[in-house]
Amino acid sequence: MKIIVTKLIVPVLLLMSCNVFAATLIETDDAEGSQKMWIEGSKMRVQMDATGQYMLADFKRKKVYIVAPSKQELIDASDFVQQSKKNTRGLNVKVDYVGKGPTIAGYSTKKYNLSVNGQACEQALLSRQALKDARLEIMMENMGSIDLNVMGSQFMSVCDRAESLFARRMKNLGMPLGTIERDGRLRGKVKSIVKNAKLPAGGFNLPKGYRRVSMQQKMQDGFGGNMPSMPATEMTPEMKRMMEQMMKRQK
Repeated sequence: MKIIVTKLIVPVLLLMSCNVFAATLIETDDAEGSQKMWIEGSKMRVQMDATGQYMLADFKRKKVYIVAPSKQELIDASDFVQQSKKNTRGLNVKVDYVGKGPTIAGYSTKKYNLSVNGQACEQALLSRQALKDARLEIMMENMGSIDLNVMGSQFMSVCDRAESLFARRMKNLGMPLGTIERDGRLRGKVKSIVKNAKLPAGGFNLPKGYRRVSMQQKMQDGFGGNMPSMPATEMTPEMKRMMEQMMKRQK
């Protein structure tokens, strides 16, 4: 009996260990500082700021939440995760190889020009090995099927509207380790990729006992309760800026 129990327990412990350390940790540098992102399959956790606020996303289920521990608040932003088919209708994207890029986070990169409808957007620095090491195939697949822009297509440039289409192309070419903007600046540079990283407390699970509120309600509160309820596609540029700020840094 003891041998049988041992044979049953050991595989369970191994599975538990894999679940705890199965995530990939990606740390990036951008204009707003360093950012940490844990990814496992279609799930993502992003540390948003120094207050401890973070975002939880399950792109397969099309769910996005902002967790504010200081307020014991859970903000549901899932309504703003929209299907991309409508926003990308009529767009013709190109991802053209233009040469070798710099070494980033220990990975050699290839440089690709991204364009849509003949308009140059930016350059992506891609690494196929980084894509494999970070186990991002599932995430890239999901990113190519949804649109994370919080506003409707009327407030977006064609380059922004084409982001999900670019993701579909890049999933076969490599992981983006940085982006060169049209002014030549490098942004969103990956600092490190850590496989089998330990997740922060709570992992990808929603915290229990938090007050739930919709992103629409948070935006209405920000406007003093005078903002009428409306779908994301009808929001004004001012509301867009507020939404983007709240998504980044809800205090």
